[in-house]
Amino acid sequence: MRENYLERHRLPLKLKPIFVGQLSIVDGLGHSAYAFKDGVFEEVLKAHEGITPDFIKQYAGEESSEIYIHEEDYKYLHGNLSQKLVKLTRSLSIGDPLKNATRHTHLLSLQMANLYEDPFNDELLNSQFQSGQNLSNLLIKNKHTHKHLYRSISKQGHHYTVTQPLLSSLLLLSFLQSTGLFSEKETQTLFMTSYFKDIGMSFIPREKFELAHLSDFDKKIFSEHADNSMKILNGRVPLGANQLELIKNHHYLNYKIQALANNEKYQPQGLITGVESALLSALDILVAMTSERPYREGASVFKSLELLKRVLADEHPQEFKSLVHFLKHFFGK
Repeated sequence: MRENYLERHRLPLKLKPIFVGQLSIVDGLGHSAYAFKDGVFEEVLKAHEGITPDFIKQYAGEESSEIYIHEEDYKYLHGNLSQKLVKLTRSLSIGDPLKNATRHTHLLSLQMANLYEDPFNDELLNSQFQSGQNLSNLLIKNKHTHKHLYRSISKQGHHYTVTQPLLSSLLLLSFLQSTGLFSEKETQTLFMTSYFKDIGMSFIPREKFELAHLSDFDKKIFSEHADNSMKILNGRVPLGANQLELIKNHHYLNYKIQALANNEKYQPQGLITGVESALLSALDILVAMTSERPYREGASVFKSLELLKRVLADEHPQEFKSLVHFLKHFFGK
């Protein structure tokens, strides 16, 4: 069914966009769901029609990562997800740690997508932060789950804007533990800092994340997301000034890469360039390079390390050597 031009302007009053993967936690919707195609809304799922994994996979592959649902279904979806997270959180210490962590990361990713849509919702932000802390506690106590969980998260099918910070934070936590140089509290704090560092991307229109080439204006709004992340989080979550500065400066190695590409000398310009900042930035780059995007294939870990060597080994040679050793083990068979 195709709505006429007038309905195109009426439907958004009742429709909300979500990542299609969020439908995985419900069996059906009370209202029809739509795709936005060629300037009009097209019904792709009827009210009360069963939602299957095959539908979600096919829709994501053939249509879009985004689907539009009625605001009543949107509210139900949020409430249902919140209840599932609370219930799971209460039983994280019971049963198989890997299964619990896998389920928890799936629900966390779904809720992070919701938070991107509503970043100033205090209840949603606090729920996500508390759930993230619970996950970090589980991971710290169960080192053996990290490698398998990374692979599981990679296959969950969430949009890369949601998966990227989770994967890089998991790698960071696992590496910090492997060094034995950071306390559990320090490790958890850096995990949470890393996990929320990209919340400022909520200001970027969704369609921009699918583009291989960006305009100068697009590049500007992308470059501002770290600063926006700091502003969104400041005073609303228990992260201190140092952690917020790490978030603000978490792309500092990217700036070194840009200077290298332009054959220029890198000027830090007051950015935090300590070991924590370097590791947070390095693992963010590695995950970004090795993960697929809608417009490119992922690179190998080896190729990513070749690049990181040029911007990390000069300031932190021992940490880079330790990172190489860790990653060989982590991604080895």
